[in-house]
Amino acid sequence: MKIIVLGGGPAGVYLAISMKLKNPGHDITVYERNRDDDTFGWGVVFSDQTMENLRVNDPVSAETMISELIHWDDVAVHHKGEVIRSGGHGFIGIGRLRLLQILFERARQLGVIFHFETEFEVADIKGKFADADLIVAADGLNSKIRNHDLKAFDCDIDMRPNKFVWLGTHQRFDDAFTFIFEQTEHGWIWVHAYQFDEKTSTFIVECSTETYESFGFDKMDHEESAETCRRIFEKYLGGHDLMTKSAHIRGSAWINFPRVLCHQWVKDNVVLIGDAAHTAHFSIGSGTKLGFEDA
Repeated sequence: MKIIVLGGGPAGVYLAISMKLKNPGHDITVYERNRDDDTFGWGVVFSDQTMENLRVNDPVSAETMISELIHWDDVAVHHKGEVIRSGGHGFIGIGRLRLLQILFERARQLGVIFHFETEFEVADIKGKFADADLIVAADGLNSKIRNHDLKAFDCDIDMRPNKFVWLGTHQRFDDAFTFIFEQTEHGWIWVHAYQFDEKTSTFIVECSTETYESFGFDKMDHEESAETCRRIFEKYLGGHDLMTKSAHIRGSAWINFPRVLCHQWVKDNVVLIGDAAHTAHFSIGSGTKLGFEDA
């Protein structure tokens, strides 16, 4: 079977790995617009149970991941000077770039072909990919393939009103998936934080549109925005800065979350997976998990 995968994120690459494991004779090529060392996020998080499922499917890549994962069981909520903890959840984190490196290496071992820094268009489905038996659209939440025919995929997209920004910090949040709520003169603003390697944590800041505009985040550059967030959450950061990787975003680094839900994932020989088919809110840390499970 000739398989074309459009998008080199975790879902698309893991599908390529899985299909090669099922049948080494499959001819699989992955097309990705970015370089193989590009990544625009910080860390990803998924559950212990997901890791067990990955171990069953491909022990080789799973064991490489396990040797580098950060693990914690608790959720900690900081609110009005109190900390409420809940245990027994079983979370693990890893850097997004490191995860992709592991998956790229494993896929290459199995004979998957990659074309990085290569754009693809909807017309390619009937053009240069016309001889493919299966085309996998793993091109993310802004999927070109899905957006070209929302009706065929019975897709509902709801752009949620809150604003959020992805940041990183060298403050360690290694004992819990941490939620921090701060009441400010401009309204409530809150954080979702978790550690993903020995020295770095993801630090996502979210607030209402009203609070966002009152702070003037819409008029700040990316560094100013990160520094303002650092001052708001200074007492939780242990003297560490907040870092940004948002240079690829024009204008404000803050974005809205699109809730994507496709009721139909298949059209002819095209199938959607991962964020192209559905999104999961970052506060529950399940986007990568769902992408793996789709694959």
